[in-house]
Amino acid sequence: MNRFGLEFHHFGLAVPQPDKALKLLTALGYHVGLAVSDPMQMVRLTMCHHPQMPDVEIICPSDVVSPIDRLLRRNGSLVYHLCYATRRIDAALTALEREGLNIVMISGPKPAVLFGGRDVAFYSVDGFGLIELLQEQDSPSTTS
Repeated sequence: MNRFGLEFHHFGLAVPQPDKALKLLTALGYHVGLAVSDPMQMVRLTMCHHPQMPDVEIICPSDVVSPIDRLLRRNGSLVYHLCYATRRIDAALTALEREGLNIVMISGPKPAVLFGGRDVAFYSVDGFGLIELLQEQDSPSTTS
């Protein structure tokens, strides 16, 4: 483990429709999980696993307008976040800030359907980009 208490979890790939991305990932040997809708994140999600390669989360627009819609209009399909699992989101943030990194909360911790109700939160890290922090199971979330 590193000094931030973060472990790489997955890449977040935003696409307007999942079909072409899933076709490529399947051809690469990925196992495609079930597609779920997350009303709190306002997106449709599918997690793809591979025994040797990093996991990829496919993120698509849902029936309601969300920030992903604007991102896709502006940039097209893209890897737009890296997700890191952590025992405690608040402790990881404190460690990152102690390093002198400029961090802006985009979306505070909230339960994620794709991860069985575990809390996820999104932060912009200056000079790096968007990160998602995924609370490990059985860890209390104390961030608001």
